Amino acid sequence: MLKNITGSPCPSCGTTRAIQLLLNNDWMASLQMNPFGILVALMMFGFPIWIVFDLLFKKESFYKYYQKAECIIRSKWVAILLIILVIVNWIWNIKKEL
Repeated sequence: MLKNITGSPCPSCGTTRAIQLLLNNDWMASLQMNPFGILVALMMFGFPIWIVFDLLFKKESFYKYYQKAECIIRSKWVAILLIILVIVNWIWNIKKEL
């Protein structure tokens, strides 16, 4: 929607195409399309398996991991780093004319 309104791609533009490239075993093209694609693919496939494992074995490892990750991300310097990475990815998408 952002690209339709402004003409500039959003930071996540190309993520779906990057996942499709991963599924076709083209890792380098996926990475070049949008590095977020690899991260999203790992979460899309890994988290549901992890959650089902926890449900089957009555564990809370995913929930505990989530809580720990949330605390880490709330750290000022980690949040700043993540914001910078998103901005760099956005600039790269604009430069690639995605």
